[in-house]
Amino acid sequence: MPAYTDHLKRRQVLCFLGAMAAWPVWAETEGYKTIDWNDLMPDPWVKEMTKEMAAISKLSYLQDTSEEANKAMGAIRKKLDEAPIVKAQLNKKVRLPGYAVPLDADRSDKREFLLVPYFGACIHTPPPPANQIVLVRPTAQSKIKKMPESMDVLWVEGELKEGRVSTSQGVSGYLLEAITIAPYETKPAKR
Repeated sequence: MPAYTDHLKRRQVLCFLGAMAAWPVWAETEGYKTIDWNDLMPDPWVKEMTKEMAAISKLSYLQDTSEEANKAMGAIRKKLDEAPIVKAQLNKKVRLPGYAVPLDADRSDKREFLLVPYFGACIHTPPPPANQIVLVRPTAQSKIKKMPESMDVLWVEGELKEGRVSTSQGVSGYLLEAITIAPYETKPAKR
């Protein structure tokens, strides 16, 4: 595998881990519990994937276009798309920060978008695991000043549900029925 590809993979992993560690956790207010992206991944799955990614890194001698490399990457993508969710987080009122990934290019009348943990996910880098992609569906009561643009940093509040949906940008593991969608600030804006 060319050095460029190794560098890109390392960069993606570092961006993913850095973004997860960077989110501040604020006290519960107004019935919404602030969660971070780590709360959406089951611990046993994280340990399993860490081992698998270490094993994959040993395949760096493969050519990117080889059949063996394609097979290995296809198997990993399948596991990421089928990543398990944390059932204990379901049906709770949560507040989650993240980056917006619009689902339609013309932004016509669709209001749904994906929320992801780090900049560039699904657009400049491959999609993260399904348990790190949240399909945001505003409700009729949603408070939205304007629909987010690509990679806007947001706070989203609403009820978290299971929502494995395959989109053009990635597979979501969760659905967030959003009541509030607001620009990200160090502390969530008071309503």
